[in-house]
Amino acid sequence: MKKFKVVLLVLSIFLFLYLYLSKPVVFEKLSNSIEDIKYSLRNILNVNLKPNPNVVVITIDEKSINHFGRWPWDRKLIGDLIKKLKDAKVVGLDIVFSERTNPESDKYLANVIFENGNVISGFFFRTEATQIADDEIIDYLENCSIHRYEVLSEEVGIPEFPYVETNIPEILEASLSCAFFNIQSDIDGIYRHYPITYIFEGLLFPSLAIQLYRYYTNSDIFLKLDKSGVNLAKLGNLELSGNKIRLNFYKKMKTISAYDILNENFDPTAIKDKVAIIGITEIGVFDVRPTPIDTITPGVYLHYTFLSNLLNNEFLRSSDTHNILLGIFLLISAFFISNIKKTKRRIALFIVLLVFPFIYSSYMFLYQNIWINSTYPFFSLFIFILGVEIYNYLTIEIQAKKIRNAFSKYVSPRIVEQIVKNPENLKLGGVSKEITVLFSDIRGFTSLTEKIPPEKVAKLLNIYLDEITKVILKNDGMVDKYIGDAVMALFNAVIDQEDHADKACKTALDMVKALEKVNKKLEKENLPNIDIGIGINTGKAVVGNLGSALKFEYTAVGDTVNLASRIEGLTRIYNVKIIISHHTKEKTKSKEMLFRLLDKVKVKGKEEPVLIYEVMENNEANKNLKEKYEEALELYLNKEFEKAKTLFSNLWNTEKDYPSYMLYKRCLGYIENPPKNWDGSYEFKTK
Repeated sequence: MKKFKVVLLVLSIFLFLYLYLSKPVVFEKLSNSIEDIKYSLRNILNVNLKPNPNVVVITIDEKSINHFGRWPWDRKLIGDLIKKLKDAKVVGLDIVFSERTNPESDKYLANVIFENGNVISGFFFRTEATQIADDEIIDYLENCSIHRYEVLSEEVGIPEFPYVETNIPEILEASLSCAFFNIQSDIDGIYRHYPITYIFEGLLFPSLAIQLYRYYTNSDIFLKLDKSGVNLAKLGNLELSGNKIRLNFYKKMKTISAYDILNENFDPTAIKDKVAIIGITEIGVFDVRPTPIDTITPGVYLHYTFLSNLLNNEFLRSSDTHNILLGIFLLISAFFISNIKKTKRRIALFIVLLVFPFIYSSYMFLYQNIWINSTYPFFSLFIFILGVEIYNYLTIEIQAKKIRNAFSKYVSPRIVEQIVKNPENLKLGGVSKEITVLFSDIRGFTSLTEKIPPEKVAKLLNIYLDEITKVILKNDGMVDKYIGDAVMALFNAVIDQEDHADKACKTALDMVKALEKVNKKLEKENLPNIDIGIGINTGKAVVGNLGSALKFEYTAVGDTVNLASRIEGLTRIYNVKIIISHHTKEKTKSKEMLFRLLDKVKVKGKEEPVLIYEVMENNEANKNLKEKYEEALELYLNKEFEKAKTLFSNLWNTEKDYPSYMLYKRCLGYIENPPKNWDGSYEFKTK
């Protein structure tokens, strides 16, 4: 067992590492969808970040478009807009003016940009294009590139683009600097990350938010590059790692409509010495991106978000080493938990372990701005736990099968004699006949087996089943099968027995008496005492050799057998030793036993109600209990719950009779909520 779990642990660790490092497309899409729930959780818990107050978006929104006309606007109007922003420390353009319009407007815009001296113009890279940037454009762009970097490997894992679409030369030359505003979506088309740098013509270019940060804070950028991409990016006191950084989204953005700027309908302090990013937010222009917080997010908000993340020093940090160590730690923890023998405790700890990555990663996201992927460790953990529990189940089943085979020799001598006389009974097939079925099992056997080693469990079963089998055979019953700790016995199966119902009830009483002898033997072996429950039912069933030509067994199948099993389960609920159905009660003739009517019930899976009886020894105390209980039960079935409640309460207080306590509690419920269309039966939803 331990060797298997060690092998499973190693395989699970390799599976986790493979999935996490290779990130298969299907799994990565699933992971992204699950991890996005954290943003919803942030809103539910109202743990929302506040964007940096020194960043504002100048929105070319619906109001602006409606007033000044459809986009693109005349560049004189754009120039007037930028002129109004001369008091901003830096102005970023999430717009590109790549084609010439009328010379007067182009010149006016270029002059305004030059005179402002605070504009960082934008451009974007292409993978395909019909025009190639000439040397003049590349010379202008070179002034915007990153010059301080260190290459740590022969290959550099940074995306490289063959084409670029920039502003016309006059605007490029007039700008304080420039930067690209390309943002690539994740594999599922959702925008969650923001790039640091891309390569064009052998030059490293900063993204718009990075460039704005540089000029706003007067800090330069230094990069360390390796085969994975950006190994380290230093911006003043900030350090970033990776080609792209996960965006830490804000619920609300600070915006001012371009309409209000042009009409000077705004507070000048809202832009003075701040960063203003001009972008289009009108949905009709289609500059929108799907993000985890909104399927329609204007692209300019992504630049705003990342710049604000940098200025607040609250960008989402992530570490592959941290994620990998977490996954391995959880798997090793699961390995140690798998050695716990008590099933309930083990499963409970497994559940805690499964939810831990989600709770831990959510906490780190909400309160520490650290992004941890919880899906990959969860999946690997689930596979390990599933493997362990399947192995446990199969091992227990194999062990149970060995026990059943060991006891298969217990067959009634009368049945053996009948088979010898009629060998044709060994042929496959069965007949329908009335039988009485007895089911019994040990109460709390599962929890008991978790407390003692397997060899002692086998010894306990040997002692118990040996005595119980003798009782069954003594009363001319057939031990049909052993199902772990459970025993199924048949009466009137092979041998016709006119009094089969009485024999089954007598067997049940004898089994309860034999339990005292069994427990004395168990005490001598330092084994725990046991208790049993017995359920009996009578009715038609198919009886005979059932199975295949290679393997079959003499047994009974049908609704009668199922009901007997369900009735046995009721003994635990009513806390009595023996319960029979009214089908059995009607067939009994013996005066040596008492049959107390317990209740009218509907067992799980059955629509028809069944009257159930407790089989008791015939003595004065039991006669008195039976009389008083059935008097109270008659009142209960007639819906006289107040009177029934009093009688049941008296029985519980004087006799400590648990069925009386159950019916007392039920009366209380029915008094408060009277049943409608009630036939007197109580329906059980579980077995």
